[in-house]
Amino acid sequence: MLVRFLLRIARARELTVGLLAGALVAAPVIAAAQTTPSQPQRPRAAPSSKTKPAQKPAPAAPTTPKATVVTEGSFPPFNTLDAQGKPAGFEVDLANAICQRAKIECKVVAAKWDDIIPGLLDKRFDIAMASLLITAERRKHIAFSRRYYTTPAAFVTGKDAAVPDGAPILLRGKTVGTQRATTFADYLERTFRKTIKLRQFPSGEDARRELAAGKLDAVLGDKVSLWKWLGTAEGSCCAFFGQDIKDTRTLGEGVGAGFRKGDSKLREAFNKALAELIADGTYKKVADKYFPFPIY
Repeated sequence: MLVRFLLRIARARELTVGLLAGALVAAPVIAAAQTTPSQPQRPRAAPSSKTKPAQKPAPAAPTTPKATVVTEGSFPPFNTLDAQGKPAGFEVDLANAICQRAKIECKVVAAKWDDIIPGLLDKRFDIAMASLLITAERRKHIAFSRRYYTTPAAFVTGKDAAVPDGAPILLRGKTVGTQRATTFADYLERTFRKTIKLRQFPSGEDARRELAAGKLDAVLGDKVSLWKWLGTAEGSCCAFFGQDIKDTRTLGEGVGAGFRKGDSKLREAFNKALAELIADGTYKKVADKYFPFPIY
């Protein structure tokens, strides 16, 4: 009996010790659970909606190239100023037709002769259409388009001697006048040195005046200038003689539009449009408004 009693006491003590140990172990856990604040619950993310990919912006419309065309305004009928002071004449009409064909937005302005090439070089102007003869000297500074007109040289004589299809040999022994230091004087000296009596004058007007006064047999000059003179009272004395002269070695390559040397794209667009206008007859329609004879 004593032995059983002692065993019960021992078991009771083991149980008590185990309970106390368990309580001691569990106490910090319970305390931590009671003192640690609960973490807030994260809100649920809103369901993502499928977003469309960003659309590419529409390509910008190509801009129309622009150019300022300069002319002189004092060389009719090639270039002049109308009653409102705006540039007019053959070169202005041709410039507008070329710009329209090349799809270039052009503004035509007038400037003094001495300002045309300097203004082109310092970018005040982009295209010069002012009856600029294509010369080697000018090519040192600017680039030229293809020729857009050539003014032929021509003879005028008194109406009693005028033969429209007359050969130059008919001028043998005659006194012929022209303006000094011009391509016309060079041509006469080279071609008629031994067959005519050449008289040179400070201006073409002086030569024509001498012809009207009967002091010359013929005058050689720019056909357009002579044609305009023949329509005046003073020029009613005279008429054209023989065929037009188009000697490029002496009279030059003709007239072209001036460009800055770096503006090759603009010059190419100009040349392409000019060629198209010549091919489809538009150029002739423009020229026929001003001249009764071909100038190309």
